[in-house]
Amino acid sequence: MAAIEAYELDLNQALLEGFKSIPGLHLQGITDPERLNQRVPTFSFTLEGWHPRAVAEALDKHNIYVWNGNYYALAVMERLGLEEHGGMVRVGAVHYNTRQEVEQLMRALLAIARSQSSLKVRH
Repeated sequence: MAAIEAYELDLNQALLEGFKSIPGLHLQGITDPERLNQRVPTFSFTLEGWHPRAVAEALDKHNIYVWNGNYYALAVMERLGLEEHGGMVRVGAVHYNTRQEVEQLMRALLAIARSQSSLKVRH
């Protein structure tokens, strides 16, 4: 279990570092690298100008599968003011994921953030 915990912490660090490099990505939860051991390797985020479902659909085209919506945490999404905007995107990494998969996710998110796709939400 200690080896799994250490490996997942390493993935957490890679995810956090990668998310910080995506323009317009807003991450919820603990983002202090010194406190990553206090969270599970699951991250929820929004991408500025994009509906969470559109982000999930765009990632699907890159063979990356994530969740979107409220994940049955309706009260949390309402409190954050995100329910009426489709919730958030959620991605999790565990012991069977790899750093290469994290890098693939970041390349895909960067491409999505930079694109002018018709899936983009117009404000």
